[in-house]
This record gives sequence, C-alpha cells and structure tokens, in this order.
Amino acid sequence: MASTAPNQPSVRLIYGSVVDFTTSAEHDELRRTLRAFFEKEAPTQVVAELDRAEEFPAALYAKLADLGLCGVTIDEAYGGTAADGISLCIVGEEMARAAGCLVYAHAPTVGFCAPGIQRYGTEAQKRRFLPEIAAGRLRFAMGLSEPDAGSDLTHLSTRATRDGDDFVVRGQKIFTTGADTAEYLFAFVRTNPDAPARYGLSVVVIPRDAPGVTVRTLRKLSGQATHTCEVFLDDVRVPHDALVGDEGNGVSMIFDLLDAERIMIGANGVGIAQGALDLALRHAHDREQFGNPIANFQAVGHPLADMAMQIEAARLMVWRAAWRKDRGERCTVDASMAKVLGSELATRCAAVGMQILGGYSYMVEYGMERYYRESKLTEIVAGTNQIQRNVILKELRATL
Repeated sequence: MASTAPNQPSVRLIYGSVVDFTTSAEHDELRRTLRAFFEKEAPTQVVAELDRAEEFPAALYAKLADLGLCGVTIDEAYGGTAADGISLCIVGEEMARAAGCLVYAHAPTVGFCAPGIQRYGTEAQKRRFLPEIAAGRLRFAMGLSEPDAGSDLTHLSTRATRDGDDFVVRGQKIFTTGADTAEYLFAFVRTNPDAPARYGLSVVVIPRDAPGVTVRTLRKLSGQATHTCEVFLDDVRVPHDALVGDEGNGVSMIFDLLDAERIMIGANGVGIAQGALDLALRHAHDREQFGNPIANFQAVGHPLADMAMQIEAARLMVWRAAWRKDRGERCTVDASMAKVLGSELATRCAAVGMQILGGYSYMVEYGMERYYRESKLTEIVAGTNQIQRNVILKELRATL
C-alpha cells in the first residue's frame, strides 16, 4: 500500500456507532400516555366547540397540570419535573396534534416565561412564581410584539421609567396570547432610552389587574378558545423587584429564550403534520371510489408516503436541535432550521390532507380544516420564517 504523500491530509475511518437514533422507553411511554390523554380529553368535537364558543379551556388546562405538563420546564426544587429536550418535543408534538388552543394556553407560560424566570429571575421570583406555574394555578402572557415592532424587537417603544423604587410603564403590546385570562404579563420594555437599541431593554413582570392595564381581545383565525389580545399600559406602576434579570440585559435574555421557543414551534409543526397524516391516511384507507380504497390510487397514496418521509426528517431535525440545547451547545441556527422545517411541513401536510379528504375536509367534525387554519401561525410566531432564513444565511456566510 502506498504511503500518504507528504503534507497531504489523511483520512481516519471511524468504526462503530457514534449516533444513537433510539428513544428511551420513557419517551415512548410519554407519547403513548399523551396520545391517549388528548384523544380522551380533547377529541375533535370538544376542541371545535371550545373554539366556536371562544371559551378558555380552563378544565383541560387543570388536567394538563394534573398530568405534570405545566412543570416540564421547571426544576424539581420549584415543584416541576424538569423534562429533557426530547420529552419537551414530544409534548409539543402531541399537544399541537390535539389542539392549537391548548398550545396557545400552555406555551407562553410553560415554554417561555417559566424558563425565563428560572434562568434569569431572583430566588424570590422563582419561589413566588414557579411552583404556582407547575401546579397550573398561574399563567403568564408574553408581552413582546408591538404594533410597530415585530421582527425587529430591538426597536420597541414601550417605556419603563424609574420613579424612586418603582418602574412606571407606558406603551402598548399586541399578539399577547392569553393576556385576558393570565395573571401576569412578561413584558419586554425599554428602560434606558439613551442606550443603543440592543442595550437599553429589560424584562418586567406586570400583574394583569394592576391599575393602568387594559386588555382587549382580538378576533383571529384559529385557536379561538385561547384569546390573543392587545394590552395597553397607561402609567402602570410596578416595584423594582418586578425586573427579571439585569436591567439592560433584555435582548440577550429574550433571544436566548427564543432558541427554545423556535425548537418547540418546530415540534408543534411536526405534531400538526402528524395529525394531518393520521387523518388523511385513515380516510384514504376507509374511503372507496371506483371499487377501491382511494389509498390504492397513486395520486392519493404517494402524497401520503411523502408526508410520512418528510415528517420523520423534520422530527429528527427538531430533536437534534433539542439535543444540542440540552448539551449546552450553541443551537441558534439549529433552532431556526427546526422551526422552518417543522412549520412549513405543517402547512404542506395540512394542505395535502385537505385535498385528500376533499369536501369532507371543510367539515369541522373531521378536524382537517383546523389543522389547515392552525398550521400557518407556526410559520409566523417566534420570528417569521423569512427572519429564520436570515439567521441561517448569516451562519452560512460566516463559514466562507
């Protein structure tokens, strides 16, 4: 065998498994438990009625807490169960497969605000809020977006001005889902107007019933049982200990939390896609035309196969991002990729499912029209997919 030429790179072959694609027995049992729970407690008819009535699913939310789902991002020391990233993805998938209104009730508090308080809050804040969140007795709404600031969160105009030992908050938030029934607003505010945009922002906790807080519900396309709202803050006074994290550290804090939220949106997208596939596959198997189940016709069967392949690929991308986050690795690009893949897959699969069900897809009792309505939001929330592509492109260019 010829020797390697001088100054030429050599190839080192690695034998044996370096990647484990198996889930644990606990992960598999978690999925079975959640699937059975949601099919019993939140079938299509129940969810459709909640959305039609625009009635917050309080009883269902209490059952989520009884199952331990309100503590999955909270350490045991504060009453939670501290699930790993793959478990969180499974929760996100199964909840989105069941009902968007449950995702919208659960995710702002459990997926975003609780980790924010646990990671950045004072010990007093952790003791005050986290056990109540884990027990399902307390919820937060995320006060990030404003009428003139969505994708560019660094140019928010809501002000929190120091007045003695207090902050006085004035401004407006929009798309604050669940604000009308939550106890607190987790608000992104400008505390130093003279600092550069990136360094003058902070996070404060505002009680919903504080004087000067006005909440108005907004009509929307899907998940109507959990209202999306705009919030007006008219000289709302909160104490200095309402500040979460260091003053002026809001941007790095929010973008850190957005990595986890984007991974979860990717998981939600996978869950919607899986639900659409399950419905379409069952319908194609049972529905006969021209003397055959329509699944036998390639025009129907091949899209089902495509959906299955794409779901598995997106799920692995989402899980890899969650795995990297669990390991403490930098995962911003992975989170963006997971969010884009999962969300756009949800939209595609819901559209294909509508076509396969045909006229039945328009009927509320079948549930496909709900997936069709709910899927689009996953492409918009936590930073639009266009913003995610900017994040990915920036990383690609850095490798040149």
